[in-house]
Amino acid sequence: MVRLYAIYYRHDNPHYNTVVKLAKTGIVSLVRKPLPGTLLLDPLSPIPVSRMDKGIIEQRGITVIDTSWRKFTNILKRFRGVRRRLPLLLAANPVNYGKPYLLSSAEALAASLIIAGFEKEADNLLSRFKWGEEFMKINKRYLERYVAATTSAQVIQEECNIISELAQIEECNTEVLERIIGNILLQYVEKGK
Repeated sequence: MVRLYAIYYRHDNPHYNTVVKLAKTGIVSLVRKPLPGTLLLDPLSPIPVSRMDKGIIEQRGITVIDTSWRKFTNILKRFRGVRRRLPLLLAANPVNYGKPYLLSSAEALAASLIIAGFEKEADNLLSRFKWGEEFMKINKRYLERYVAATTSAQVIQEECNIISELAQIEECNTEVLERIIGNILLQYVEKGK
């Protein structure tokens, strides 16, 4: 069984928080800091989750930091871990439906599990939410491409291909991705979410 951890900062209503729900069901363990060696989800990491992370996830688990987008950059600086981000996916949760990269903690954990090769665990996690099936439905074609990639470099290439198809950008590389992701997150932070 894959161990899933969350650092929960209580910056939102706990009645609607996905980490709180997952902790109550025992799927996620709440921790104060990432356990040594866990895969730490960091939306600003240049390296995306890939199949190459399967061993880390099997042995150490995944940690997500559940905090306000406005505060995440300062909080992330405090922690160490094997940092990985998620490639382009769309949120299905009611707060950010359809927005790229702005996944709930549950969506982020599920996507990491799927990309690394733990679909059964991801299905179990997503089954706890009314919108869990919708997450799979709107991201199916993207997830299939990321799962088929074996290395983080191949995931980046697939992400670039997807962005090029969607936004008609002719050249996409790591620098372009960092700008796109940074701009999306910056806009969200400035809105005060």
